[in-house]
Amino acid sequence: MTVTVDYLYKKSENLYGMKILAGEAGMNRTVEWIHMIEGIQPASFLRGGELVFLTGISCDGDVWLQEYVKKLLHCQCAGIVVNIGPYIKRVPSTVIDFCNEHKLPLFTIPWEVHLVDVTRYMCRFMIDDEKKKQSIIDALQEILLFPGQCQNACAILENNGFSITGEFRAIVIRSENLDNNEEILAFLKIWNSQIVAFAYHADIVVIQSGKNLNDDESIAMQIFNYLAEKHLQIFISVGSVVRKIADLSLSYHQASAINILAEREEQSVVYYEKMGVYKLLLNGTPKTVIKQFYEDTLGPLEDYDKSHTSNLMETLYYYLEHECSIKKTADHEVVHRNTILYKFNKIEQILGISINNEEDKLAILMAFKIRRLL
Repeated sequence: MTVTVDYLYKKSENLYGMKILAGEAGMNRTVEWIHMIEGIQPASFLRGGELVFLTGISCDGDVWLQEYVKKLLHCQCAGIVVNIGPYIKRVPSTVIDFCNEHKLPLFTIPWEVHLVDVTRYMCRFMIDDEKKKQSIIDALQEILLFPGQCQNACAILENNGFSITGEFRAIVIRSENLDNNEEILAFLKIWNSQIVAFAYHADIVVIQSGKNLNDDESIAMQIFNYLAEKHLQIFISVGSVVRKIADLSLSYHQASAINILAEREEQSVVYYEKMGVYKLLLNGTPKTVIKQFYEDTLGPLEDYDKSHTSNLMETLYYYLEHECSIKKTADHEVVHRNTILYKFNKIEQILGISINNEEDKLAILMAFKIRRLL
């Protein structure tokens, strides 16, 4: 359950005499917390999503109130509750019109109501909601850890309103600085309070659930763009869609394994489904086996380049990636084709292979792919 302005209003309307004046079109806004602010710069105290209570003790006329409401809107508050009494006797029509225009819920509450009572009453719902969200996160983490033993976790998810049917996908967000993880989670909550995101090992994991997830790849890019605006250096990878929640662990491990490619390829977001041959390399093959294959296939050539300050690896890779064309490779390096042929002869001596042998070429290409994963 997500606590909305509408939910709190319906709970408090009769109990505390709360009345809505404007902004009914924004009643579905999510409320993150309750806050009372008087006569200060709200941007210093608000994080977005707050239902703000005002008594007007620092109010200096209608113009002051209207300007203050504009500041609260800028801070992305969920709604405003004005305590009608000696400081604010009425809400001016200009404020009502402004809130209607911007779909900002605006309420009044009688002076006789003790604000400590109504705010404590409302906070209870948000605390209960946070407990439910944490239970969902704990259950999802249990599924990632023990995918074959998820009956108890599934029961907890269902009891807390999280459907275990449909499609699921894991998105991994990785930062160069682990200290940024808490900040990333806070920003994600502001961006979308309904998002299911949590820290797991060194990653931030976002869980998508619903129907036809393959038709909507935009959320990962939206997350990247939003966090990039906050000047956070991140790499995002997306696992495949699974149709059993017990397989969510597979989607996570796929996303986690390919995240390094986002950094190496300088891409904003990488998708497991678009990884081509990398799927074979990442589909359960132990990293030690992959690394040994690389060392056996290209290790001697890499060592030779390091010790002789040569670029045989670069030459070989360009040749294989450009239709095995000697001419294109020679043009790229601005050398005579005989120089390339000499290099190939040296490469064959070092590796003990034939560049023209199809199986040897395939092994070398696979080794170059593996190199990007190590």
